[in-house]
Amino acid sequence: MPLHIAESVLGVFAFDDKGKIIAFREFPRDHAEVAGKIASIQMGTPTEEHRGLITELMRKGHREFTLESKPLAEKLQEEFKKAKFEVLIPNVAGSMLREKLQDIAEEIGFEGVDDFAREVNFILTRHKLRTEAAQRDSLIIQSIGLLDDIDKFTNILIGRVREWYSIHFPELDHLVPDHEIYIKLIMALGQRSEFTKEAIMKAAGLSEEESEKIAEAAANSLGALFDEIDLSSLRRTCKEILELHDLRKEIADYIDGLMSQIAPNLRAVVGSAIGARLIAIAGGLQELSRMPASTIQVLGAEKALFRALKKKGSPPKHGVIFQYPEVRGAPKKLRGKIARALSGKVAIAARVDAMSGEFVGDKLEAELRARIANIKKAIRKEL
Repeated sequence: MPLHIAESVLGVFAFDDKGKIIAFREFPRDHAEVAGKIASIQMGTPTEEHRGLITELMRKGHREFTLESKPLAEKLQEEFKKAKFEVLIPNVAGSMLREKLQDIAEEIGFEGVDDFAREVNFILTRHKLRTEAAQRDSLIIQSIGLLDDIDKFTNILIGRVREWYSIHFPELDHLVPDHEIYIKLIMALGQRSEFTKEAIMKAAGLSEEESEKIAEAAANSLGALFDEIDLSSLRRTCKEILELHDLRKEIADYIDGLMSQIAPNLRAVVGSAIGARLIAIAGGLQELSRMPASTIQVLGAEKALFRALKKKGSPPKHGVIFQYPEVRGAPKKLRGKIARALSGKVAIAARVDAMSGEFVGDKLEAELRARIANIKKAIRKEL
C-alpha cells in the first residue's frame, strides 16, 4: 500500500491509509524560512525535508507514495527513479493535516501552531502581493516600450509622407505643422485641386482663416502633378499612420488603467504617462520607491548627466519630470525648485504605493500645488 505525503507549516509528513503518522521531517521554527519553503512547494520545488523523508522511507522498504501536487510528484519522480509517485487529491496526509493540525502539533511537541501558521500565511500573502505587483510592473514597462516604438515608427512614416506629398504640394508642409491634421487632409482630399476652403474646414476642422490660406497656397502651388496611382500608395501609408495613432491611444488608456491599480498615488501626483515612464526607467515600482528624491528628479536624464560629469559642465536639473506642465511651463529660474518639490512628492507617492497601498494621492497633490504656488509667490516678491 502506498504512503501518503503532504506538507503544512509543521513540516513534511507521511501517513498510512489509516491516518497514522509513519514519519515526518519538521521545518525550522522560523516564520520567514517556513514561508519560503511553502512558497517553493507551491511552485513545485521539493524541499530538503521531502528528500530526507523519502530517503528514510525508501530505506525502510517503501516505494509507493501519493502527493497532492502534480509538479511536486513529477520533480520527486525524476530524483527518486526507484520509487513511484502518484497524484491523489485529496490524499490521507493532506486531509489529516488540514483537519487535525492542532492535534498533530501537540503530538510532536509544537506549541502555538495557530499563531505560527497565521504569521507564515501573512508572510506568504505579502510575498504573493509583491510578486503580483512585480508582474504588473512588467506590463507597465513593456507598454511604455511599445509606446516608444510606436512613436519612433510613426515619426519615420510621417517624415516620409511629408517629403513624399511635398513633391505635389510643398507649401502644405509649413502651413500644417500638426501631423494628424496633415494626414487627414491627404486622406480626405488627395489632389491639391480638391483643397478648397470649405473642403479643408470639413476635413480637418480648421478655422476659416487657416483654411483660406491653405486653399490659396494649393491654387498657386509650384508642386508636380500626381496621378491617382501615386496618391493611392500615399493614402495607404497615411491610413497606417492613423491606425498607429489609434493604437497609441489604446495603449495609453491601458497604461492609465494599470497605473490606477498599481500606483494610484503616483498617478494622482504626476499623472499616468510620467508615472509609468518613471517606473519603467527605474525598473519597477519597488526600485522607484527605494530611490531618493534627488535621483528621481534627474531620472531619464542619465546621458545628459554623464556628459556633464565628463565635461565638468552643469548637471541637468530634471529628467522625465520635465514633462510635468508646471515644470515645463515655468521660467528657467523656477524649474529647479519646482522639480525638487515634485520629485519629493513622487518619492513619497511611490513608497506608499509600494509598501502600504493606502491612497493619499489627493493630499500629496494638494500639498504639491500649494508648494508650487508658494515658490511662484516668493519669486514675485523678489521681483
